[in-house]
Amino acid sequence: MITVYATEEDYRKYGSGSLNNDKIEKYLELSSIDINRATLTRIEKRGFNNLTEQQKDLIIKATCLQADYIKDEGIYDDDDVESYSIGGDLTINKKESTDIANKLNISELAFFYLRRTGLTNRIL
Repeated sequence: MITVYATEEDYRKYGSGSLNNDKIEKYLELSSIDINRATLTRIEKRGFNNLTEQQKDLIIKATCLQADYIKDEGIYDDDDVESYSIGGDLTINKKESTDIANKLNISELAFFYLRRTGLTNRIL
């Protein structure tokens, strides 16, 4: 089961409000997957509730921003996908990019918030 890091109420507070009520949950779920992936699954491994309040707040904001980004930009641009496989997990390999946010297909502002959590560092 996918842990969703933000609620509809959070989205109304931190998101643009452009998502229809019947779509908010779907986009927050997709966004939570992207946010967890951007933190190298550290949120999932540590458990969202085991993080500091500041980390949780930043993740909630990033999740809402990413939900808007997914709606506005789409989930994946076919030109960016080099290959994909479906096995135990869905894996998508994207072409090289100099910008991590672009490579992860994540909002730059959302990634800015995530970097402040300390969970995106390659070496901890």
